Amino acid sequence: MMKFLLQKLAVKTRHQSAITARTSYGITATAIGAGSNLLLFAAKIAIGLLSGSVAIVTDAINNLSDLLSSLVALIGFKIAAKKPDRSHPFGHERSETIAGFIIGIVIMFVGLQFVLTSINKIQTPTLIHYRWPVYLILVLSMALKLWQVTFYRQIGHQIKSDTLMVTAKDSLNDVYTTGAVLISAILQNLTHWPLDGYVGLGVAIYILVSAISMLHTFINDLLGHQPAPALSHRIVDQLSHYQNILGYHDLIVHQYGANTIFATVHIELASSLSLTQAYKIIDKIEHDFWHHLEIHLVCQIDPIDIQHRRTAQVYETVQAVINHYNLGLKTHDFHIERLVNHDHLIQFDLVVPEQVTISDDELLVAINHDLRKILGAVTVEVTFDHNYFSENHTLI
Repeated sequence: MMKFLLQKLAVKTRHQSAITARTSYGITATAIGAGSNLLLFAAKIAIGLLSGSVAIVTDAINNLSDLLSSLVALIGFKIAAKKPDRSHPFGHERSETIAGFIIGIVIMFVGLQFVLTSINKIQTPTLIHYRWPVYLILVLSMALKLWQVTFYRQIGHQIKSDTLMVTAKDSLNDVYTTGAVLISAILQNLTHWPLDGYVGLGVAIYILVSAISMLHTFINDLLGHQPAPALSHRIVDQLSHYQNILGYHDLIVHQYGANTIFATVHIELASSLSLTQAYKIIDKIEHDFWHHLEIHLVCQIDPIDIQHRRTAQVYETVQAVINHYNLGLKTHDFHIERLVNHDHLIQFDLVVPEQVTISDDELLVAINHDLRKILGAVTVEVTFDHNYFSENHTLI
């Protein structure tokens, strides 16, 4: 059945844009998830109420939360498909992340409620006798949840959806929790131990931990975080193809969903190039990034004087001073300017690793002091970099 559904989706989305196709896949996945979770909830709540098992009722309510989550995700995919407008120039794809955040809150609320219910059941235990229909429904439930895991993962990977990947993880968790309920039911019938409340508590805690993990993922997406290593490698690999650039640095990526990525980078070019020549190089890089990677890249030109002897000498001195600190500091954007009073102004950016505890002001004072001892009357201006996700590939 899964193969049939994926084939139908492939045919349906063959001529659609990336965003429209992604929406079609997402809506189909969440709609099927909602229908199957409704079926599971109805079956489990029936056997749970008839048998009086708090563990099965907890498991049923967990499926109800999955149903609500699927509906929220469905709304999220629909909103994410909206085109950019005046109020939201970067599109609406982060609404999918908001939907996932709401899903996490719903699941956490369910977990908290059933922690209390299960504790009450432990305090006032009752022995429950399960009949064979209970075992059958629990086994079928696990089989259906395993199918959901495969289905969500396959589509999640295809459309790069964190929401569907997290939903797949939640479905896998459901397999474990239902399995625990099934094992406890068998043991309770064999041993007559009142395990129902303890298993219900275990299931509730598992739901709670899963919800906290989900919330952590989506909060990071909303706050902003470093791009995935795969994306970083794609960008660096693309930049390495250009033989007519001297280097690059200060690469920053802003992601507003799986299909809306903006980036900025400083491209180092020989200062001997004309403005027209430099523009052609930069324009090609930006064009390639959009057509090959679907990334909106904005490049800034950094002219480098690679033939001036005085620049090379001063640069070597600066590097010797910087390396002497043994802090892993890196420089780029190196420029020298001769002032009216014949002093020299030295300007460069300094990349400071996270583990460095010395303040920027302390570093600036030390660099100025040490360079004046060697070079005489010079003024040093340093721009400190702390937040770039990729290593600099700079010429100087």
